Amino acid sequence: MRRQKKTVAIICGGKSQEHEVSLQSAYYVFKNINRKKYRVILLGIDKKGNWHYASRYENLIILRKPLGRMRKGLNEVVLIKKDKNVAIFDIKKRKVIDKIDIAFPMIHGTLGEDGCLQGYLELLGLPYVGSGVLGSALGMDKVYSKKLLQMNNISVAPFVVLAKNESLKEQKRKEQGMIKKYGLPLIVKPSSLGSSVGVSKVSTSRELNRAIKIAFHYDNKVLIEKYIKGREIECSVLGNIHLRASLPGEVKPSTKHGFYSYTAKYMDSQGAQLLIPAPLSSSSVKKIQSLSLKVFQTLQLRGLARVDMFLQKNKTLIINEVNTIPGFTQISMYPHLWQVSGMSYQKLLTTLIQLAQKAFINK
Repeated sequence: MRRQKKTVAIICGGKSQEHEVSLQSAYYVFKNINRKKYRVILLGIDKKGNWHYASRYENLIILRKPLGRMRKGLNEVVLIKKDKNVAIFDIKKRKVIDKIDIAFPMIHGTLGEDGCLQGYLELLGLPYVGSGVLGSALGMDKVYSKKLLQMNNISVAPFVVLAKNESLKEQKRKEQGMIKKYGLPLIVKPSSLGSSVGVSKVSTSRELNRAIKIAFHYDNKVLIEKYIKGREIECSVLGNIHLRASLPGEVKPSTKHGFYSYTAKYMDSQGAQLLIPAPLSSSSVKKIQSLSLKVFQTLQLRGLARVDMFLQKNKTLIINEVNTIPGFTQISMYPHLWQVSGMSYQKLLTTLIQLAQKAFINK
């Protein structure tokens, strides 16, 4: 008797500022999952938070249209528990139209990468790729991840946190304190966003004030960090208990951008040079891989993550941040690092799905 294929649902889109990037990542995951092993469907979440079912990626393009327009060809759905399975219920047709065995979240940012979606999938009892609720929340919140790393003697860039509900006088005190202690430039970023959304490198007090306003547009907490001069290194980690670290890669932003901004990442083909793998000594590679695994374990991560850091001239490593649902586009570092480490894109996806199943069984 022929064994029925497991159905993998790629969840993408979402309400965050990274909606479009998520759709790009989902395309490459959808295209490359091994169809001999798995049946693949898509669950696209629009910018209002409504869920839509699609069996073809082309159907999701309609998610990019203005929210007021009709979305012909997309079924609006909810997930329900039916017997021992998770089913997709069509709201308009009022019937179950499909089932899911494994979820593959590809939502970057708020409500997809911060533990909210993971908690929902936990309630449904659905195996899913990636970190659990705690690891996702810690990885997304730069303030708490930095504090936890510091507690475990892992170096991060010195920073202060501005809160939207604190007085302007207190904010100014912190801003001036950073300038006095570390000088300019400084880095300003929202606490809980990825893809460099809302991140600025500032060289004057006027630029600092503007950057803080931009960051507060995206989050209620904003970090001002010391600018770290060094090589930008990224390392991919894979596994649940038995972890593996890839060969590291290096990002060399073009001088016109000054740092690896959102524009440099996604809107300018010449925005940065990616060195995959990075030209490093074997001792530096081992040090970077070891630190990446330590960060992964410290933040209670699972399945996959990309660990970003700075390598200074004195060989010191400073952790920048982690990404628990890294990009999977044609230019994304995470899958490329595994390819140069000897694992194909398709094999990587299969491994991630298998890790999700193992994590669910071992609970």
